[in-house]
Amino acid sequence: MREATAFVEVKRKPLCILTLDFKDVFDRIPHTYLFAILHSYGFRDSFVELIRHMYEKATSMVQVNEQMSAQFPIQCSFRQGCPLSITLFTLCLNPLIYRLQQQLRSIRVNRRQRKTAVVAYADDVTVLLTAPEEITVIVEALMSYERATGAKLNIAVSHALAVGSWDTTRRVINIPYSTEIKVLGIHMANMTQSAISSWSRITNMGSLEAHEVYTRDLDLAQCIQYAHTYS
Repeated sequence: MREATAFVEVKRKPLCILTLDFKDVFDRIPHTYLFAILHSYGFRDSFVELIRHMYEKATSMVQVNEQMSAQFPIQCSFRQGCPLSITLFTLCLNPLIYRLQQQLRSIRVNRRQRKTAVVAYADDVTVLLTAPEEITVIVEALMSYERATGAKLNIAVSHALAVGSWDTTRRVINIPYSTEIKVLGIHMANMTQSAISSWSRITNMGSLEAHEVYTRDLDLAQCIQYAHTYS
């Protein structure tokens, strides 16, 4: 992401970085979509049936004060705390990522790198647009994904960052433009601002940790253990 930002700034090429936020995305995906996705990936019927047994007859109740409601079926969402949840969600999200990766022009900083159009980690999705014509592509892809999964884009929490020569008069799904965005906790802006925002925070944290160690009476082994714990 940093290389792409620096590249388009130096070359004066257009780039728009979108950080997409979906409302309660883990709770909205229907189980029917999950089972269909697993079949489409070619998982064996026996494996899909195991997943179906985990989800198909799940029920829940609501407690208000000391009163419990009647049981009601849960027909969407992933089980919180289940080790499989993040993997199953990734499989459900992958069709959107694959479509965008195939249809967007992508960006490649040098010949040795693969072209990149989408960067995703769990439900944090970041899209790189290199031309205004690609706005239609992402709109159609998101509409299709929302119809299939029940997902809903949270425009108020999504952000757009114009880099290089990108024209900010072109709106992308009414997502507001920002002078700085965060991708997995890393501040993204122009080259200078990104470095200052990200590294100053990290160095300040390191200075605080170091100061705490210096003020404590620790032997060498304890210092090594402390440094290993917070590194």
